[in-house]
Amino acid sequence: MAVEGSLYHTEVVNERGLTGQSYVRGNEGLSLGVSSSLVQSPGTNPEQFIGFALSTCFNATIGIVEEQHQLKHDSVIHTGVDIVKDTKGYKFVVRCQIMFHEIDNEKGKQMVAEALDQCPVAKLLKGNEEVSFEVVDQFSF
Repeated sequence: MAVEGSLYHTEVVNERGLTGQSYVRGNEGLSLGVSSSLVQSPGTNPEQFIGFALSTCFNATIGIVEEQHQLKHDSVIHTGVDIVKDTKGYKFVVRCQIMFHEIDNEKGKQMVAEALDQCPVAKLLKGNEEVSFEVVDQFSF
């Protein structure tokens, strides 16, 4: 059931953890095999889902911010997601690198700062000390 004021609602179901399938309820055909990144088995893992979500949503939001400044969409995003051990199990380290082709880095940093306040995925992640956003001249991963 959607929350009040929802502009879009979806439900993703996973019944077996990191084996089997995850699927979108009510959307025939949208089903993905899932697996752990720590074992050799086919399927998409949580690290990949986080990378897809952040790269896609954040780049789209930067495009909206650029449009608000009468600029053409100029960004490309690479998101690296690592799983590492910590004192209580595991944690993710997420590094988002943003490169602009024509916009200089200072203007790019302004676009990123504004997008960080608008992108719903970035809002979820940006306060975590293991998540970084960096404007770069070239990608390092």
